[in-house]
Amino acid sequence: MKKPACRKSQPQRIECVGEGLYGDEWKTRLAAGLGISRSQLFEWRRGSNKTARRDIDGELIALIDRERDASNERGLKLSRLRAKLLLMIGADDAS
Repeated sequence: MKKPACRKSQPQRIECVGEGLYGDEWKTRLAAGLGISRSQLFEWRRGSNKTARRDIDGELIALIDRERDASNERGLKLSRLRAKLLLMIGADDAS
């Protein structure tokens, strides 16, 4: 399935970020990541007047930053775990 290009409209930017972060099943996960309900996400995508006071793009950028930081932290933990396992394997080989 072809991923949507990020466009200028708010709904298209929301969809672009959602699919980019979470893949095809992005709506529920994006809403959770933003700390809003799916119905609120629907309102954001619809562009209702209720969303005019929110910095949606800023919230999307902050979410991307949080996801990036979490991914980096997980990568570091996985690297440490890998190194630990390699040491354990080396210790087993020496005995």
